Amino acid sequence: MRIVSLGGVVIAAAIVGVSSGCDNPVSTDQSVELGATKIEAPTTVAPGTAITVVLTVTTGGCVSFDHIDVNRDANGAFMIVWGHDAAKGRKDIGCPADIREDPHSYQFSPPFANSFTIQVGRGRLSPLQAIVQVQ
Repeated sequence: MRIVSLGGVVIAAAIVGVSSGCDNPVSTDQSVELGATKIEAPTTVAPGTAITVVLTVTTGGCVSFDHIDVNRDANGAFMIVWGHDAAKGRKDIGCPADIREDPHSYQFSPPFANSFTIQVGRGRLSPLQAIVQVQ
């Protein structure tokens, strides 16, 4: 009788282990820094006016946009675009070969110095940059 109950415990543990694999709380992080191919910003703005920047971001396949991190002060800002790669850390997934260039906007509120420099990190590549004159 003990052998049967022990086997049942082992089987139950195996079933719990298999069924919980879809929602693993210790799974790998699928966050990735996305590539930005273009930055669009006005060359000049009036004092007190917000600055809207449009970043062209590469997505597609198993990669999707998530958010933009911004570190800024009155003189400028550094932006990093983040996304998710559904294939990262997985071998059981196929990704379509659709590569897209998607626009994503971000608005900076005043105050700004006379010159506001915006940089977008691109991993190992040099950052994209736009300089907005406030006059």
